[in-house]
Amino acid sequence: MAIHDTLNQVLIHDCALPGDRDPIGAIREGEAVTLRLRTRDEGIVAAEVVLFSDYGSDTVKMRRDNDAFFAQVGPFSRTGVYFYYFVLHHYGDTFYYGATADHSRSSGERSSTVPAAFQITVYCRDFQTPAWLHKSVMYQIFPDRYAPENSEAVKEGVAYHRALGRKIYFHTDPKEPVEYLPRAGEPYYTPNDFYGGTLDAIRRSLPRLKALGVDVLYLNPIFESDSNHRYNTSDYHRVDPILGSNDDFHALCADASALGIRILLDGVFSHTGSDSVYFNRDGRYPGPGAWQGEHSPYYAWYDFKKFPEEYRCWWGFKSLPEVNELNPSWQDFVITGHDSVVRTWLRAGASGYRLDVADELPDAVLEKIRTAVKEENPDGVVLGEIWEDPTTKFSYGARRSYALGKSLDSVMNYPLRKVMLEFALGSSNAYVLCTALRAQRLNYPLPLYYSLMNLLSSHDVERVRSVLACEIYGNALTRQQQASFRIRPQQDRKGAQRQAMLAALQFSLPGVPCIYYGDEYGMPGFLDPFNRTVLDETASRYPLDALYARLGALRHAHPVLATGAVSIVALSADVLCVVRANTHSQDGLGDAAEDACVVTLINRADTYKYLVVDILREGGGFDAGVVGALRAAGYSRAKPLLEGTETRVLDGLFTVNLPPCSAQIYQIQ
Repeated sequence: MAIHDTLNQVLIHDCALPGDRDPIGAIREGEAVTLRLRTRDEGIVAAEVVLFSDYGSDTVKMRRDNDAFFAQVGPFSRTGVYFYYFVLHHYGDTFYYGATADHSRSSGERSSTVPAAFQITVYCRDFQTPAWLHKSVMYQIFPDRYAPENSEAVKEGVAYHRALGRKIYFHTDPKEPVEYLPRAGEPYYTPNDFYGGTLDAIRRSLPRLKALGVDVLYLNPIFESDSNHRYNTSDYHRVDPILGSNDDFHALCADASALGIRILLDGVFSHTGSDSVYFNRDGRYPGPGAWQGEHSPYYAWYDFKKFPEEYRCWWGFKSLPEVNELNPSWQDFVITGHDSVVRTWLRAGASGYRLDVADELPDAVLEKIRTAVKEENPDGVVLGEIWEDPTTKFSYGARRSYALGKSLDSVMNYPLRKVMLEFALGSSNAYVLCTALRAQRLNYPLPLYYSLMNLLSSHDVERVRSVLACEIYGNALTRQQQASFRIRPQQDRKGAQRQAMLAALQFSLPGVPCIYYGDEYGMPGFLDPFNRTVLDETASRYPLDALYARLGALRHAHPVLATGAVSIVALSADVLCVVRANTHSQDGLGDAAEDACVVTLINRADTYKYLVVDILREGGGFDAGVVGALRAAGYSRAKPLLEGTETRVLDGLFTVNLPPCSAQIYQIQ
């Protein structure tokens, strides 16, 4: 056997094992980490840890103790993302040990060249996120399409826009299809067809949402705009008149609060609409906007390359002029001033913001927004629209710091959606899914991790039912094909089974499970605007509203599902196991006084799977104290909370026979 192959067998460092890394996971500034590299090869005469970050690099010598090398790195005095790998000296040769290139497991592999590195995230010592958020179930609403009505108030709102000279098309029948092609005589499609959803209609539906288990509503933009998505804001201080009035928003917040439901607004601050009070390209507003020249109080908010026709705009859309977020006047108006936009709507009843395109706002501006929110409401929330790993993302030439505790509470978890869909559709397996989920546990700061917005659908991606039923994504279809696509009953049934399975996983992981309006009824739809159709409770023969209500009830009845420590293990290529535990030795955010353990199993195969579950298994994400506490608890039975039969637990082990394409949740007692 070659020496390289021998080394690969006798070297082990698993960053998810407390014995190999203490502590596992992200750490607070001022803390240190002890690393262990296990080996049975006496020929390795020396080893070092190479630690590097954006601040520079360092090499730390390791000491040998029997069958392992040890070293302490830190204490870390600066927040940031640090990386490490090992250098090994063996009989005069030098080798390396680092993370696996395919990230298929928490342990690493030997390499003859500088390898991929393991990650240590160091975050602010005082970083905390609101406890209510960790325990919440979220529901996202696209306001124009949620509960449309043809009321006099809506007609007055439509008349308001038309009086300003705007082209507004109003659907009097909610069953009319959404528009996606240019109207006759118009050069291109614009999203200016409305159905008449209102804040008052949302308010009237609060009892239904409460019964579904919802604790927080995330509303897509509600402020004045001439588009149905309202991301081209015309006036930050006015609810769009089609939706209702500012008083209607106050009433919505008051009634929601009485039911224990909070409201999260969409903060669209990187750009405004060109047809707005601030830019006023079309001259619809009486005061001078930036388009009217330097005498406008808003002129300095925008960057003109050649006044007035050439200006910086979002992704090249002339209707979305970008603002200069570092301009003091803009910051005072939107963020820092006593009556700023951010502060005004918090006082009106909002509990925080989801920040649109957060990665296009400078870190310093994000920090100011979070500071303003916390000053107005210490329990207020700031979530960012981030599509990638928030700890490692680069944008605009720098590594962003928004995961480290200064600028965001948490982010939208699009990476979770991606790996869950790939697993359900068979393009990956449970081992890949496990690694991705475990990486978030290990690399994300716990306050951020337990606040993640865990979603399967949104207004910017395909609805989960369409993807799972048809096994196709919207970008593979033309807009005409998306508009005419119909899911066959057999496909819909399979899609519902898969969606139910993923929903159980979604509600079992740390973070905030988010339901996109209509997903509980199996609504289909590919990309914009087909994922933004009118709420239809009869969209599918296989609705899941009862399941979502049951999952919400389970999450509230068993707080361990929201705040317990987590271990994630693949039991086979088709089966994933998630164990949640609150113990007296706690590495989650839960109540350490509550001893509880819940196990979720999902089987994506088309056949039964008979397996053994080990709740005491190390390396899934539990620290040593949690595993020890579970062992001492002496659990004896696993009680099903969804389906299945009760089974015996012995020494942390129990057997299950999982039905095809299903999920089972057990309370361990």
